[in-house]
Amino acid sequence: MRKIILKTVSVLIMILLLTGCDSGVLKGLKKEDDNYFVSRKNKYEHLAKLTSEKARQMGFSGSMIIATDEDIIMFCGPKTKTADGKDKDPYTTYEIGSITKTFTAALTLKLIEQGKLSMDDKVTKFFPECTVAENITVADLLHMQSGLPDYANSPSIRSYLGTMMEDDTMTDEIFLKCLNDHNLSFEPKTNTEYSNTNFHLLALIIEQVEGESYDKVLKREILDPCKMEHTSSMTTGDVTSVAGPVGYHTFQKGAGGAGDIHSCAADMIAFDRALFGGKLLSEESMALMKDFRGTFYGCGLMYVDKNAYGHSGSTPAYISQNIVYETEEYGNVYFFASISLNDGMQGMEEVMAILDKELT
Repeated sequence: MRKIILKTVSVLIMILLLTGCDSGVLKGLKKEDDNYFVSRKNKYEHLAKLTSEKARQMGFSGSMIIATDEDIIMFCGPKTKTADGKDKDPYTTYEIGSITKTFTAALTLKLIEQGKLSMDDKVTKFFPECTVAENITVADLLHMQSGLPDYANSPSIRSYLGTMMEDDTMTDEIFLKCLNDHNLSFEPKTNTEYSNTNFHLLALIIEQVEGESYDKVLKREILDPCKMEHTSSMTTGDVTSVAGPVGYHTFQKGAGGAGDIHSCAADMIAFDRALFGGKLLSEESMALMKDFRGTFYGCGLMYVDKNAYGHSGSTPAYISQNIVYETEEYGNVYFFASISLNDGMQGMEEVMAILDKELT
């Protein structure tokens, strides 16, 4: 009898290993070949099948997750391994680049709710020496309507800063002087133009208001409440996915608030659920984030479709996407994916196209 029981248990364990996952964020999902996990629930069957098949067909090789507020619909981490040779899982970390801006916007709006900041506060209230920004408000920074040129991509500014971006030696004083030494691209509020400068400046304002570094404020106000234990800000050496020959991003403090965060699929779903579920911000603040003013940019969110918005992110090594779809059938549907440029971009956009068609 003992042998029969042991044999039965062994068979059940084998079946579980082949067909399902029994722990973590993937608990209850059906495990398929090449590190794919899909929901067993009938209501998600169509969406899980379409997205997983397209990702396979296109040879997707990063990490991808699709979820609702209650369930994971699909996760995959196929083809390539992590830096230590293991299969990718929902906790494999990536450089998420400009998706950082959604966090910075949420943090700024939290401080406004707490009465520590105002949308109408001018930059010179915090940095009187930055006279080029004398007519620029916090709202202008959030909406990409300041006219400040992009310090990360402007050839003249890159030349001005020299190697300080690559070796992460750009101080706050140098950054502010750099802004003063360059003209605005347009008068504030008269245009919308994507600029990393806006959100790095917001991070510096947050530090002025709180008397702490941006990463510490972010951890206290967002990362810890959302239990994002695999997410970091202004750090190096903690990315577990493989960056490839181009190497990992080193311009971390200098990218603070604009593109410095490292995160993973599980943590991003936790953040999205908290943010769009009303656990981080008030309805009024969320309305501001979704106020696109007739353009492509709200407050830390980019317009995707009539009921879809999010943010993309890129570093020299990675491309990432984070999108929420507001639907009648499923409620909020969250999509996050990140890939190493060493492995190629195939699959991400094709799966997004399916979600756009099915959910918008």
